[in-house]
Order: sequence, then C-alpha cells, then structure tokens
Amino acid sequence: MVGGSGFIGSAIQQYVVREHLENLFTFTFNKKPEKIHKNLDRIRLDLLGEISEEVSNYTNVIYVAGNADHGLAKRSPLLDLEFNVRAFLNFMQKFRGSLVLLSSQATYYGLEGKISEAVEHVATIPYGISKRMVEAYAEYFLRTNCLSSLWIFRLMYAFGKGEKNHRLIPRCAKAVREGGEVTIFGGGESFLNPLPSEFIAKVLVKASESLRQGTTQFIEITNINYPERVTAKDLVAYLNQIEPFNFTVSVEGEEWPVMFWGDTEKLLNHLREWNIDFPDLWGSLKNYFGELKEGKTE
Repeated sequence: MVGGSGFIGSAIQQYVVREHLENLFTFTFNKKPEKIHKNLDRIRLDLLGEISEEVSNYTNVIYVAGNADHGLAKRSPLLDLEFNVRAFLNFMQKFRGSLVLLSSQATYYGLEGKISEAVEHVATIPYGISKRMVEAYAEYFLRTNCLSSLWIFRLMYAFGKGEKNHRLIPRCAKAVREGGEVTIFGGGESFLNPLPSEFIAKVLVKASESLRQGTTQFIEITNINYPERVTAKDLVAYLNQIEPFNFTVSVEGEEWPVMFWGDTEKLLNHLREWNIDFPDLWGSLKNYFGELKEGKTE
C-alpha cells in the first residue's frame, strides 16, 4: 500500500484492520510511522529519494500516493509533477507486478456532462495534466511488461476521517462549533458526487484482490463517484438542515468549476460482481458531520 499514511491510505488501513486482513498488507510511510496502525506492517518509502530494494519483493500494489492539492499544481506545476509523475516513475524503477492506481477525474477538466472512461482528452488544468501523465506512464509500463496488470480508478470526491480541515465538510462543521461563515463559490453549481473514503478503500482492496486472481496484461479504467448528481450547494444545504450554520453562495470566485461527472456503469458492474452496494450517501454524510461537530474525528 503506497501512500499508506495519507487520507485514502488511512481509510484502507481501517478497512484492512476491520476485515482482519492484516497479514496481507504492508503500508508505506515517509516521515510519520505513527500514521500507520500499530497492528499493520510498515516500511519507510521516500518516493522522491532512493527506492528501497524491498519494494521489489512485492508483486501487488495499491498506489494512492501523490499530490492532491489543485492549488499547489497551479502555484508550482513543477512541484506537482515532482509529487505525482516523478514519484511514480521513481517507484517504478523497482516495482514489478500488478498495480491498482488511484487517479483523479481532474483528467476530465474542460469537459461537461457525464463522462465515459473511454474519452480521449487532455485536461485544461495542471493537476489534471499531471494525473493523466501518471496514468499514461502506467499504461506504458503495462505495454512493456514492467506491470503485469493495471487497474486505474478515477476518483471524483471523497470525504471521511483524516481529510484536511480546509475541505468543505470540515469547514461546515467548524462553522457549527465555532461560528463564522462558509462561502461556496461559483453559485455552488460544481458537481461533487461524493463518496465516503471507507467505500473507496473497500473498492480498491477488492480490485487488488481481483488482479491477484486474474490474468496478466489486464487493464481497466473505472470512474469512482456517486452515481447521482450532487453539487456543492446540495451538500451544504443538506448539512445545514442537520445543524444550522451561516453560509453564503457567491456566483463569483470559482476558478475551476466542475461541470462534469463520471459515468458509473462500469463501476456498478464491478460492484455487482463483488456483491457490494453503493453506500447510503446522505446517511454517511450525516454520521460523519455529527462526528466532526463533536470533534470526534480529524
């Protein structure tokens, strides 16, 4: 599990512990070993430094590392490339095997409406460009037999324990606890179609299990987002019904509105194979928001 100490990596840790799969996983960290659950195996991995030979001992990897900050990509495209593209290329100097790669629907920026995974497109923002470059390199490594199989997931929006405080739901909870006001820009019309991080974790682990049992040279690209359209305004209005807080909707100020969402037909087919249902989105949001309001999560 590369990127095991981050937001999605932490959700995978929780899933692995809950399902008693500890003996099947090793989680990587860079500077904070305490971010890995005490019952899980861990190794230090600096993706921008010398890659340990120990990486070559593993034949299956879930890769969720990289920059997740769109703003950083704008401020410093070079640094974004370092964290996303260079880090992945560095890792691939030592890894050979099957790969589940968590990418982003930021690769669709510039498009509108429901987007199929088969679309050929170059994103219009730096973050989407770097994420697509990582995907392209992974596809190259599959063609050259450095990877035996590859499953790319394009994530739209996840929420849950461990997400940054500056993100939308934690800001709403802070407004309840401490007062202040939440402003959503662009009229709140950007699509989120969010999913809880624990569901993302389950899907990634199931995909990795499928690759271990499958054939070589397998490639799949799958959108991962809630199938119904949910905007930023929809989400904030729902949370406000649970516990009122001050918020405003500004028609200005959104530099990169999200006017697209992923077609989830392929994801739905895989969920049927794994006997998994989409989560109860609104119930998950209510429970998580309640924990944040009480300061029971971070």
